[in-house]
Parts: sequence; C-alpha cells; structure tokens
Amino acid sequence: MKSYYVYILWLACAAALVGGCTPVPANNGEDEPGYVGELIETVYEENRNMTLDLLDITGSFKEVCYRNYAVPVKHTTFGDLPDGLKPKVKSFGISGQTAVFRMKWKGETVYHLMNIYFLEYICVYKASGENVRFESSAEYAQFLKDVTDVTCLLIIDPKVVKNAAGAPNLLVGTWQTDWTHLHHVDDNSIDFSDDQVTLYNELPFNITEVSHFNADGTGYLRTVKTFKNGDKEVALDPFTYYLTDYNTSGNYSGYYYVCCYAAGDTIEYTARSRNGFERTSDHLFVFVTYPWYKKGSDPYAGEDGSPKYRTPSKNSKSLIEGRWTGTRTCAIPIFGIFQNTWVFRSDGTGYLLDNKLFSESFVYTVEGSGSEFQLTIYKYDTGFTADDGFWAEDDLSYTYVPSPTPKGLTMKARIYQDGDRLELEGEFNENRAADGSKSPVVYKRQ
Repeated sequence: MKSYYVYILWLACAAALVGGCTPVPANNGEDEPGYVGELIETVYEENRNMTLDLLDITGSFKEVCYRNYAVPVKHTTFGDLPDGLKPKVKSFGISGQTAVFRMKWKGETVYHLMNIYFLEYICVYKASGENVRFESSAEYAQFLKDVTDVTCLLIIDPKVVKNAAGAPNLLVGTWQTDWTHLHHVDDNSIDFSDDQVTLYNELPFNITEVSHFNADGTGYLRTVKTFKNGDKEVALDPFTYYLTDYNTSGNYSGYYYVCCYAAGDTIEYTARSRNGFERTSDHLFVFVTYPWYKKGSDPYAGEDGSPKYRTPSKNSKSLIEGRWTGTRTCAIPIFGIFQNTWVFRSDGTGYLLDNKLFSESFVYTVEGSGSEFQLTIYKYDTGFTADDGFWAEDDLSYTYVPSPTPKGLTMKARIYQDGDRLELEGEFNENRAADGSKSPVVYKRQ
C-alpha cells in the first residue's frame, strides 16, 4: 500500500521538478488568459536549475474559498506581510501556488498558508513565523471551527522563466509511444516499472505515434491507427520546432518546446525524462503514463498519410468537430483564470490544451444526435489516475491496480448558437466561485 503521506510528498517532488506551475504559453494568435500578475521576486533555484517568477495574482479575486466557504480578499502585498512570515510564504510560493489567509484564533492573529503540495494542518503560523502545531486531527478540526475573521491576503503563482540558451538537444532522434507499454510507479516506493496494459480494449483500434526530431529543428509526427482487422489509417505531420526551456536535476531532465506543424497548429509541449532521454521520455511527470521510448529508427517509415494537425472545418453532420476555446475561472484552489482548448477532428481523434500547453491526446465517440449528446473521451499520451482505472483508493492510501481496466470519461455535451458555442459536463469544464457554486465554461468555435 502507498501511504497518503508518501503519495503527497512524491507529488510535491514531482511538481517541484517541473516547476509546480503553468508556463508562459507560445503565442499562436489567441487571447491570453485574463490575468498576468504583479512580479514579487525572481528566484533562481539551484537544486532544480531553474528560475521562477513569483507573481502576485490576488488582484483577480474579490473573494476566494477557504476550506469550504467563501472569504473576502483584502489584498496585502508580499512586502507588507509580517517580516517573520515572509520566508515561509516565499518558500511555499516557490514550490507551487500559495494562498495566505489571516484569521483570529484564541485572541491572536495567525496565518494559514494553503498549498496543494503540503498537508494543510502543518501550515498554520504566527506572525513571527513560528509554526502552530496540532497534536491530533481532532485538535486541528477544532481549530478550524474556532477561527474567525478569515480573510485572504495574498495569492502567489510561480511561473518558470524559460531559458534554453546553450541547452543540449536531447530530443534529437526517434521516439515511439503506443497503447500497450505502460510506465508506472511501484507500490511503497517511487521507483518506476514497465508493464504491458492495453488501453481501451473495447475500441476497434489502437494508436501508435512516432515523433522524429532532427538536429536542424525539423521533424515529423506519424500517427498510425491500427484496426483489429489489420487495416491502418496513417497521418504524417511535418513540423519545425524550437526549445523554449531546459532544466536538469540529478537524473532528471526536462524541456519545454514548441512544434509548428506544417498543417497549421502550433503547440507547446513538455518533455520529461528520468534517464537523461537515453531510453524514455514523457509529456508529463506522473505516476502512470504510456511513455515515449527511444527507437533506433522509425518502424513505420514506409507508411504515409495526410497531415491532420490543423483547425477542423465546421461540419453540419458532426457538430462537435472543430477547435473550441474557453476561459475557466476558479476561486477554489488552484486559483486562477485558465484558457482551455479542445480540438475534435473528423477521424475521431483530438487533443486538449491547458493554457495553450499540451495536456493530452484523445479518441472520442458520440452517442446521440442533434445539439445535445453524450461525448466519451479516451485520453492518451498523458497521465492516468484512480479515476481512469489505474489506482485503487482506500482509507488514506492508494494501491496500483496490477491488472487495470482503463476507461474513458463520458460527459454530456451541448452545442448552440448556430453551432458556435459548446458546453461540456465535468469539473474541468466548470467555473468555480468562492462559495462552491458552479457555472459551465462556454467554449467558442475558432
């Protein structure tokens, strides 16, 4: 069994290695999300070999959620925080997005630093920086009942300052990912193992992708959809690419890079490796993934096809086809304003961007007709969780399922306004107000 605390600490380490933050995305002509933030400080982290801008994004909110209720925001700059508290706030902010709450408790003022990578009951401090310790969960629960006059003073969002100058280009070569070869963390450790688990056996095909990078900044992505009867559909997408950031720590190396596809799409990706890009790499740093394996050559070199990384045309017979962009707001951790883009192609595949950074590729199916229907997303080239069928969750513990049954995510979809507006069911597609109320994100056809 994997203890809850090991799970959280491992997650924190993973986030630290990738910066624990959202990068500045490549500009492909669309509007940026609605906040930027005021610079607090630029910090160089030697042990992670990266530079971070600590941004004050508090001005985007009038109220935010504390625990499970809304509290007002009374913006206090980092410089105006108590001197004894500043080192703690800075340390938290470097690790990931951090909210600073002030409250009254037992006649004195205390501060609660909320950061998803830290257990919240160890994050209560006095103005001097002294930690308020709780001996039991019951004692902490009583603290939460007793606090009054809770306000949010500051929200810090760290962002990577990208610099790829002089970086070695370890992406050069041929990389392949498929729906069979799995990479996952072992139980009771943070070591990784390879396994063979077929994704989505219920679908009539599987997908293999080969990505080839030349040293001169050119390359291609070959997508091979192989049906169970042996038929194949192949797409070939040439691209140019450039590195935007590189960092390394121990046996870990990571890049941000931008692909400019010949057919029209421009996408920023991350590439992460725990073996210096000698054997595998991932587009994320997660517990379970189907990684990219380094190959000596492209096993599908003789297969050719038309490119598909472009904006799909509007199709009256399939309303979902197209490129849809919407802005998601959240006053519940993680705080912020996020731009998300869904691309649905005519061949039943697509991808999702989170603030213009690649999040996942997917296959989709539609049940029903007209403007309201059920949409099922079968994601791949991304991370997988308990909700995806890969982990069993028990009382404060997680166990990797030895024979997982990967499953797709089904959601309701609604298209309206002459086919140019889309709403999708699910937490990722909802605006979240400080009081917990929800409203759908409205995606606009591009």
